[in-house]
Amino acid sequence: MIRGVSFKIPQISGNVLWQMLKCIDVKKYNWYNIINQCEVWQNYNGEVSFEKEYYDGKRFLQNIMSEYYIIFLKLQAYFNNGKFSTIHTYKDFQESDCQLLLLIYDCEYVDIYSKDITDLNLLYENALKNNYTETGYITENNDGRTKMDIL
Repeated sequence: MIRGVSFKIPQISGNVLWQMLKCIDVKKYNWYNIINQCEVWQNYNGEVSFEKEYYDGKRFLQNIMSEYYIIFLKLQAYFNNGKFSTIHTYKDFQESDCQLLLLIYDCEYVDIYSKDITDLNLLYENALKNNYTETGYITENNDGRTKMDIL
């Protein structure tokens, strides 16, 4: 069973989230930024980006189209009627209303878990088109992640 996709992104400033997520409809979700697992800089002068805990889909799309540099980031996406919950394990993710969980760590490693196999396939194909390295599916057989936290 496919759980997610993983890949490495280049360590550059830009609209990296837009590039990796443009293949899915991000506006259909409400996005929760897990503040204590977020370090995203608007620029090299120390201005913080992604300072809010919650973004509706439209505001999230506007935000990810700007320029920023990601050190680490944990985002959880829910449908409008979904109830936010804290997710620390894959079981938590499965049992929650969370539809998509995005983890970026060490500036370049990305794991995206989704309950929608169509979105996972689109994310995988998009990663290949963007020439991201180490692109692969995360399955129940190869998922070495024991917790869904980056810190």
